[in-house]
Amino acid sequence: MKIVHLSILPFLALAVPLAYGQKAASKTQRGPVETTACKIFDDPSGHNNKLVKVRGYVDASSEYSLLLDEHCTEKQIWFAFADGSGLPLLQAYVNGYGTAGGKDSKGRPTPPIPVRLVRDESFAELVRYLKLSAKGAACADGLPTASPPDCTTYHVTATFTGRVDGVSKLIHAAHVRQSARDQIDWKGFGHMGMFDAQIVVQSVENVLAVDESELRKAATKPQ
Repeated sequence: MKIVHLSILPFLALAVPLAYGQKAASKTQRGPVETTACKIFDDPSGHNNKLVKVRGYVDASSEYSLLLDEHCTEKQIWFAFADGSGLPLLQAYVNGYGTAGGKDSKGRPTPPIPVRLVRDESFAELVRYLKLSAKGAACADGLPTASPPDCTTYHVTATFTGRVDGVSKLIHAAHVRQSARDQIDWKGFGHMGMFDAQIVVQSVENVLAVDESELRKAATKPQ
């Protein structure tokens, strides 16, 4: 019997670290949390420094790069690609004071989760429609010509995976209490720090582009 026990001990010694290693690995390999832009907007600190998967549509201008949800279009979060770029049409903006990263259970700073942009076919499709839409928006304001250009603009929706950076609960609560007349404090993300959360996108899936003129026609039809 003693020989049997001794032969089992080395196996147990190997099995314990192996099980611990598998448990630790499962934590680091856990996938993104599925959420919405509405939920991120409502609870930026709860989503801060987390990898998420969210479906929404993108909107941009010369100073804004945004992700929105059809169910809460007034709840906008800043949109950025992991390489630091923004959406086509975005030309220039001034970053706010919001910083990436989080805190551990003891309140010590932790670095931001690293994200790296995947430039695959889905990313290329997204960018193609956004560029076409930007071109369409620009030509619509131009002078009429003998051969009118294609001024089609697109409503582009996709599923995005990326890291959320969010402001603290205190800052978010203060911003919720503000009115449109209050001075901007620059404490958030994106242009002038006006946004309490941003998504830093690493990958794109399931791109859907719809001609905006078709959407306008559908909206004017009697129900």
